[in-house]
Amino acid sequence: MLADLRAFVSAPPSVGNAVPAWLTVYLDRRNAIADLYETLESYTYCSYSVATGDETAVTALNRIAEFTVPLAEIDVRFRDTLAAAVDLVPGGVSALVEAEPGLRDYEFLLEEDLVFRTRQLSPAEEQLAADLARAGSDAWSRLQETLSSTLSVPWEDGTKTVVELRSLAHDPDRTVRERAYRAELGAWERVETSFAFAINGVKGFSHILNERRGWSSTLERTLRQSRMSEKTLEILLATMKRAVPIFRRYWSAKARALGVDRLAFFDLFAPVGIHENRWSYTDATEFIASRFDRFDRRLGDFARRAFQEEWIDAEPRAGKVGGAYCIGLPRARRSGILANFDGSYGSVETIAHELGHAYHGEVLEDLPALQRQYPMPLAETASTFCEILVFEGALEEAPATERIHILEQFLQGAGQVIVDILSRYIFESALMERRASGEASARELREMMVHAQELTYGDALDPDLRHPWMWAVKGHYYSENLAFYNFPYAFGMLFALGLSQLRHSDPEGFPDRYRAVLRETGRQNIESVCSVAGFDITKPEFWDAGIAGIENLVREFESLVD
Repeated sequence: MLADLRAFVSAPPSVGNAVPAWLTVYLDRRNAIADLYETLESYTYCSYSVATGDETAVTALNRIAEFTVPLAEIDVRFRDTLAAAVDLVPGGVSALVEAEPGLRDYEFLLEEDLVFRTRQLSPAEEQLAADLARAGSDAWSRLQETLSSTLSVPWEDGTKTVVELRSLAHDPDRTVRERAYRAELGAWERVETSFAFAINGVKGFSHILNERRGWSSTLERTLRQSRMSEKTLEILLATMKRAVPIFRRYWSAKARALGVDRLAFFDLFAPVGIHENRWSYTDATEFIASRFDRFDRRLGDFARRAFQEEWIDAEPRAGKVGGAYCIGLPRARRSGILANFDGSYGSVETIAHELGHAYHGEVLEDLPALQRQYPMPLAETASTFCEILVFEGALEEAPATERIHILEQFLQGAGQVIVDILSRYIFESALMERRASGEASARELREMMVHAQELTYGDALDPDLRHPWMWAVKGHYYSENLAFYNFPYAFGMLFALGLSQLRHSDPEGFPDRYRAVLRETGRQNIESVCSVAGFDITKPEFWDAGIAGIENLVREFESLVD
């Protein structure tokens, strides 16, 4: 398939009236390859992520990665050929898509390809870059995943991985939380040199390539990949900074609830209030589906299908990566979901979050592969929206004695998405600036992370009990193709909060409107997609509405604590 497509791209049309037919054939073939590649890569990564020590899975990942080498060259050649072909058609891309109705939904994507053409190397150089990535940035990324999923320390009569230690941050016993925190930090300190080499390797690879391709910075490339304007990012960041004092109020109230002067890092996830309800996995699935039904029966039925067909690997165990993800398997017309379900309400929200990703994929299922590739900020919209559905349901059904617990769980997550994400953005900005002049030592990385936490958490967090190794914990830092994978989460939450407000004002018509928004996420820029929902995200008023909703919840939490 790849060889045939390469040959086809190398023989472009010579006259303008042949361009639409040539482009249609190319897009059909490219979509077919994209579906096959995504399915193979997703299946292989699923196998690896639940058993990172499996050599067969690692070998398969390497084999799949080999496909990206000729594919990178094909994409480069296509952009070059597209630019030449468009020159043959008076009126450019707009006239081209008007001449062939089947191309109309590709107009934005074709224009985007022409922009990326101005930021690419020659075909041979791009092929070399893709080839070197397998032994460079991709290998460093796998090192981080493998070490972080298997790193362990002695614990009572056995051992615990750092993933298991981090889950103890939810323990109601502060002594247990602190002990796990100190054990975790000790584990990261032992291997910090390996992680420092890994993050320097990934960011160095990224910096060199982006500079060679003509990007002014890695952030400029990320914004283009995100289909987001710099103005929108500036407004988003300003909104997040305005929200910081609101969350510091929340953390101050939480400290009072826990009976401490100031929170330590290991208190951020501590439960507050009565929380006798430990969720079984079965109870969690039934609750999620029922709350989804209240919004749209199609969403509830979709969740039941995912549970019945066992799309989700739910329980934590050694050798399995931490956190959670949803990954598409287009040839199977389904998704795969990894979670580390521990019976807490937070893990119920996580399942709902990942199902939101999967539902987004289901809405786009019948579209061609290239039209399903939505940018990172919009990737977090459907997932966060589903989280909100579950939160509102849990808050509605909770007895008065448990209301504060459910409320705090939501604020806990929101604090991570707004404030902790801001700290990660500040850290990564400093890291990219530092990496441009050379490698950063583990000491420098720790100092940059603590400084970022100081600027965001401020005096709400004990300065002696922060987390200097968060740069080792978060796998998002180790993806060369997904730099600054932090602000998209904040965008997703605030956009989802705006969508939720629309849902309450139009409960009957909104489900179809919501699907229409998701449907466009892979075919327009972010500003245009948001306009489908009636939002102008270039104005601060849009963002302030989401923050106002959070402040109301903080105000209620403060009153319940006091």
